[in-house]
Amino acid sequence: MLNRSENKSKMMNDSLKVNQNEDGSFSLEWDRQDPNWKFLNDLTSKEIQVIIDQAIKYDNDSRT
Repeated sequence: MLNRSENKSKMMNDSLKVNQNEDGSFSLEWDRQDPNWKFLNDLTSKEIQVIIDQAIKYDNDSRT
């Protein structure tokens, strides 16, 4: 398990960037060669949205 400083360092080197747009929506950017995120290259926007929605639901469910 990563300690807090290792986790922070890993996040700083992560190529996945989540940006909030002026209209309140979000967009994602990533290095298409990054082994952690290259699986996203072949997904549609809708498929990525489903993954995000499921992750949010899982997070919310685990807090209750």
